[in-house]
Amino acid sequence: MEKGRILDSDSLQETLWRLEEARYGFRSKSDANVSEALDWILSRQGLPESYRNRLFAPTEQDFRQGLRLLTGEQIRTRAALMHILGEEALRATIIWGHKFSQPVKKALQMFDHIHEAAHNSGRYCCYKCTIAFLRALTVVKPIDWNKTLTKGLSEIRKARTDNGRWKGYPFYYTLLMLSELDLPSAYDELEHAHKAAEKLINKYAGNDRTTRFRRIALTATTKKHKDSS
Repeated sequence: MEKGRILDSDSLQETLWRLEEARYGFRSKSDANVSEALDWILSRQGLPESYRNRLFAPTEQDFRQGLRLLTGEQIRTRAALMHILGEEALRATIIWGHKFSQPVKKALQMFDHIHEAAHNSGRYCCYKCTIAFLRALTVVKPIDWNKTLTKGLSEIRKARTDNGRWKGYPFYYTLLMLSELDLPSAYDELEHAHKAAEKLINKYAGNDRTTRFRRIALTATTKKHKDSS
């Protein structure tokens, strides 16, 4: 298990991913370390360079290095980086019990606009941003969120490819999102990816962050395949 501070005041993404490691049991999570990290994230709501000046702002280092998702995929565009990290931060603050704090309430006003834009299609912006939106959606749970999620999963289904992936959607990040849903339509997509995942899972036996979370994503397809057999 990783130890030490969760907060990295030079990087929003690093702080968020350490919180996810703590949530999954890969990193120690003392109350003090978690609170320190969350207080810092909350302090970044609405700062310059936050998405639409309402979500949570990445740091200069985040922009300089680019975004590397929890599952390893790279994001290069500035707008996508701002959006994805902003929604991942919103998701994290709610998961860790800060839904009724003032910074989160202000960020949720922005999320309502995002949800309104995505409600009819289940998509928001690009493929990668859509997965970040769906990850946040299932935690924020605004009015009619389940209808939007259903549409989003339907769009993923339409993007299936013959090799067990989805056209445009980041494979591992999509699997990770699906792995946290308790829905038949999500199970169907995990089953679609099962054979592709089965071929890949033995590659991921290490303990670095990307390997751990890719293994979680891939293992979800195997578990669901066994459950449905």
